[in-house]
Amino acid sequence: MRKYRILEHTADIGFEAYGASREEVLANAATALVSIITDPDAVSTKDTRTIEVGADDWEQLLVRYLNEVLYVIDGESFLPSKTEVELMKGYSLRAVLYGETRTGDHDVRTDVKAITYHQLLFEKKDQGYSIRVFVDI
Repeated sequence: MRKYRILEHTADIGFEAYGASREEVLANAATALVSIITDPDAVSTKDTRTIEVGADDWEQLLVRYLNEVLYVIDGESFLPSKTEVELMKGYSLRAVLYGETRTGDHDVRTDVKAITYHQLLFEKKDQGYSIRVFVDI
């Protein structure tokens, strides 16, 4: 099963992420987000950052979570290349981001400003979960 695919749209860019579980699809969504910004395979996993997020529903949790990942990338200059997600009580999660501090060696493909609710989708499929997200660039 593929983990994600990038979606081209007229003035936007987005992605779909897939996973057998909610945890896996959320982890793959973070990797997809990073892949819009830089090549996740070119980022080592020598450091970690942990984020915790809560919300009122799955869609809001998805947006808040990805905006936190984006904050770590922009605000802390930390590029995650791998993510492990643990769902907690209700609509909340803890994610461990494995990566490294951004340097001039990392090629930047696109700067992402924010995660949007435009065409947002978080759904259960027959064989797992699917997420669709468009970002503000």
